[in-house]
Amino acid sequence: MFRVSSSRVKILLVALPAALLLSAFILLHHTPSGGGSKILRIATTTSLDATGLLGVLKHEFEKRNPGVSVTWVALGTGQALEVARRGDADLVLTHDRPLEDEFIKQGYGVHGVSFACNEFVVVGPPEDPAGVSGARDVLEVFRRIFEAGERGEAVFVSRGDKSGTHLRELRIWSETGVDPRGRPWYMETGQGMAQTLMVADQLRGYTLVDSSTYTKFKERVGLRVLFRGDARLLNVYRAILVNPELFPWVNHQLAFEFTRFLVSLEGQRIVAEYEIGGVRPFQACFGKLGELGVHDPYEEEQVAYWLSKLREKT
Repeated sequence: MFRVSSSRVKILLVALPAALLLSAFILLHHTPSGGGSKILRIATTTSLDATGLLGVLKHEFEKRNPGVSVTWVALGTGQALEVARRGDADLVLTHDRPLEDEFIKQGYGVHGVSFACNEFVVVGPPEDPAGVSGARDVLEVFRRIFEAGERGEAVFVSRGDKSGTHLRELRIWSETGVDPRGRPWYMETGQGMAQTLMVADQLRGYTLVDSSTYTKFKERVGLRVLFRGDARLLNVYRAILVNPELFPWVNHQLAFEFTRFLVSLEGQRIVAEYEIGGVRPFQACFGKLGELGVHDPYEEEQVAYWLSKLREKT
């Protein structure tokens, strides 16, 4: 029977949230020493940071805008949006549409627009004790993991942090009609995607991970992609400006300029051509959600808005 020692996971679960919140406070309130610097504060999902894409975008934006300093804190989407709800960020980069829609509807965010996408994948040990690689869809994948877990043959490692990945995972469980929470084979780390991937590797377990983070760290783990391709696993990243009418102190102009850069031809080229080990982990998707099967009237309005702003600049 499969046995798991979860004491280390529990210790990390308790310790990490406080550390993340402290890091968010320090990073988003830090002022560079150089005189005349303009600071953009971003609350971002962890995958854009961990993969290195945001660092490349920062470098190019700062090169084009001397005197600007782009700073960020990497958190789960839920935490990133909470930081923005306090006015402690100028811009959010997140990937959970229901939470983002609520954030915008409540008036905290304006002019949200999609700029990149990838997919979620299910990874696990090559021996695949739950037999998920032969599943028809991701619902069957999760049912097989549940059944194998109940037999003591498998473990599932969840982020458990209200991130976009965690929320997607919970929606999939809900759609299957089973609830794994509280089961001895279901572990919650409370950590970012890279750390959760490492824990899953140590436990020889399954987890849901965005394809870009897996690409970045796949050589460090023994886990393999066992399922991908379900439309439910499309993962879209959106930039949302924090509403300056609610928080007059935010740097709305700089958030606007950075978002316009993200959706520009150059920004989209950087997203599309960014490579990790010869693999391009992201797809540029500004104005392309319809092609991906996502029909969102708000998105269509915002694409038109940003296209008009791009034309103004030229």
